[in-house]
Amino acid sequence: MMVPSNRKSIVCSMAMVAALWFGFQANSVNGMNRVEYRTQVRSMPLLERPNRPGHFYGNNVRRVHHWRHGR
Repeated sequence: MMVPSNRKSIVCSMAMVAALWFGFQANSVNGMNRVEYRTQVRSMPLLERPNRPGHFYGNNVRRVHHWRHGR
């Protein structure tokens, strides 16, 4: 079994932090600011909402629904 080197661990950690930090810093989504986008998404029925990072319950409910009933 291969043990990762310190350099590889540091690079992987930095990549994860950068992906999380910059991935969630979007100020404009589809031409809307964050507040407008959240308002629009929250007004949608749960099964019609888009999948979003960190929304484990809603994403899982949609995944199971589509798996059982098709898209």
